[in-house]
Amino acid sequence: MTGLALAAAIAVWWLSGTRLALDHGTDASRSAAEALYALLLARGTSLAVLSARAGALYGWRRGVTAGLGLILPSWPLVALAWSASTTSLLQIALAELLLLAGSAALPLIGLSLRHSLRSMELAIIAGTGVGAVLAAAVWAASTYMRLPYG
Repeated sequence: MTGLALAAAIAVWWLSGTRLALDHGTDASRSAAEALYALLLARGTSLAVLSARAGALYGWRRGVTAGLGLILPSWPLVALAWSASTTSLLQIALAELLLLAGSAALPLIGLSLRHSLRSMELAIIAGTGVGAVLAAAVWAASTYMRLPYG
């Protein structure tokens, strides 16, 4: 449900930006590229926190399911925004593959924390902390370079 709400919010923002660009006679493809960037950044940071914690709490399979539930609902919007932007398909595919790899790897971090700490409460706190650090790293990297498009 979170992935669908995220996609809907960014779709409304993108369509509003496109409408404003068309009204003012400016390039509407820029707002599409910004929507792609916002989708990547929002899903990447959310995935870091959600998947590591879900892996610690519920295990790998349910952690992956939670991560995919965050990523997959945005794919129709990613396809539409890509078709309206000047961003290359290779960059979009690479970004989506990185998100998929993260949704498979991050629950393993949480699961390994649960097994190594041998306490569910500590594993949940540590999984949330690791996820928050990774989310901050994604956010910080996005300020230094436009990841991977935009």
